[in-house]
Amino acid sequence: TSRDGKLVWVTCEGAQSVVELDAASGKILRSWKTNQNTSHMLVPTRDEMKLYVSNIGSGTVTVIDRSSDSVKMIATGQGPEGIALSPNGKEVWVTNREMQRPVGTISVIDTATDAVVATIESGGKMPIRVKFTPDGKEAFVSNAQSNSVTVFDAATRKLVATIEVGAVPVGIQMTPDGKRAFVANTNDNKVSVLDVPGRKILRTFQTGTEPDGMAWAK
Repeated sequence: TSRDGKLVWVTCEGAQSVVELDAASGKILRSWKTNQNTSHMLVPTRDEMKLYVSNIGSGTVTVIDRSSDSVKMIATGQGPEGIALSPNGKEVWVTNREMQRPVGTISVIDTATDAVVATIESGGKMPIRVKFTPDGKEAFVSNAQSNSVTVFDAATRKLVATIEVGAVPVGIQMTPDGKRAFVANTNDNKVSVLDVPGRKILRTFQTGTEPDGMAWAK
């Protein structure tokens, strides 16, 4: 959703496309073909003029320029899914599930050039989501088949901590002050509450079946 709440961008996996909706009416305003397999998640730039879309089945990220309607592809690792824009707007981090490898990878894309400037190991098997702390200093990655969350220094891109959580962690959400993170453990039907500065679990709570995506309500 755009910051002003007027637009919604939606990935359409079967149609290999992204559509832009009027939030009030639901009317389709524009659409773009990715022509890639399993276009799954997207993130806009800070000015909302570009959309980055992870294409799980094609090993690519699609870049949609809303000012010109141009569409281009960036090759990443295999199975890109989780995607996040750094708070300063300079980088997009994409988690590549890399199912044939003992550990997954993260592709770092420079938003100025739309080039992959670094590829780093995720520190676990099947990295599936990535979330920056609000200050942009760290990035948290859920590794679904390792039952862990790995923490990276965003500037150096170095792994600084590994936190063991529940079974098949997927979605990650943080409080606006960056002090707490919530990790949805899909196969445990629980959410782990993490102390972000302390890099440890504070508690867990039960949810419904297979928790995944979360949003922060103001």
